[in-house]
Amino acid sequence: MIRRVLSVVLVLSVCSAGALGGLYAAGVVGLPDAGLADNEWGEVSDERIEVISTVWIDNPNPGIELDDVTLEYDLSMNDVDLANGSVDGVAVPSGNSTTEIRTDMRYQQLPSWWASHVRNDEVSALEADVTAHASLGPFSGSPSYTHEDEIETDLETMIEESLAAQEGEHSLSPVRTGSGPQQELVEPTVEIRDTDAEWGEVTENRTELHLTFEVHNPNAYPLPTPALTGEMEFNDRMVAQWDAHEVELLDAASDTTIPPQGTREITFVAEMENDDIVSWFATHVDNEEFTDAEMRAQLAMTINGETVTIPEDGDAIRCNYDMRTAIFVDQEAGLENRSCEVMPWATPDGDALEDSGGGLDLTDWDGNESDDSNTIESDENDSDEPLWVGI
Repeated sequence: MIRRVLSVVLVLSVCSAGALGGLYAAGVVGLPDAGLADNEWGEVSDERIEVISTVWIDNPNPGIELDDVTLEYDLSMNDVDLANGSVDGVAVPSGNSTTEIRTDMRYQQLPSWWASHVRNDEVSALEADVTAHASLGPFSGSPSYTHEDEIETDLETMIEESLAAQEGEHSLSPVRTGSGPQQELVEPTVEIRDTDAEWGEVTENRTELHLTFEVHNPNAYPLPTPALTGEMEFNDRMVAQWDAHEVELLDAASDTTIPPQGTREITFVAEMENDDIVSWFATHVDNEEFTDAEMRAQLAMTINGETVTIPEDGDAIRCNYDMRTAIFVDQEAGLENRSCEVMPWATPDGDALEDSGGGLDLTDWDGNESDDSNTIESDENDSDEPLWVGI
């Protein structure tokens, strides 16, 4: 009797499987399809950025609920894995439905992504993958869907425009040249003819900024090579900061001067810590992918022991920008210059400037002495090689 019952069950199972196979082959029943409906930011803290992904699932089987579907999600930018997660045992009713997957971004991967983003001219290829593992009787499958997008920023342009606000002729504080009865009170001027900015070397830990100034000395006496002070602040987070006394020359002596009528390109190398970029990125996504960006910059030198700055009187150039991205937020990405203005700022310490070679004493200069070997050549004998100054 038991043997007969087992035989009947086996026959019914085989028939059911055969019937299901026939229905599957005929397209009457089938495995579900899945895709990505939406991505959005969830909870954000100094240690966590949550990603909420909404997955749509289409179960084509009328009256049949699939109760053991597994969903997987992966997010990468420039092939750097930033988030992945899965949900098991998802019940999928007949027809169309949606399910949320919550994952955390890998904070430790964000510096690698930032480095790749800068190396790729501030462009990131975004890929968001979703896969549904489902089975129906003896049949199983893993439909997947990939959402691709391109994310761009334009921080280099922001920095270029901020430096360009310093272009023009600047009058400095009066100083005395010569000695004894030949002393003369003069008012030096400095002309910033051109500026430029570009990314330098990028590692997993640091990002270099190359900040270039074309400086012309229209005076009848030499001027010292200026030093640069500056900082960048994003959403009230300091992402870069450099002091004048930390300036070091890379390819020339620290006491190099710009001779009368001389012009030279001076390139400063400022470093950004990638961990500071990660800290800012959390505020950016928490603020609907909006950043209030500010850059401040000032050139300084000492003449006859007096510190003079560009802009004058210890001021600095301050430029404010609105920056928006469209990683997950549906908005127009871009950079908007709100303002560039002169602001009061702390004047660099004169002793520190002189210790770093950024000072010059003109009290003994009578206009007849030739410049030493550390003097930059005048326009008439100017070479094509730029003078590189480092921070």
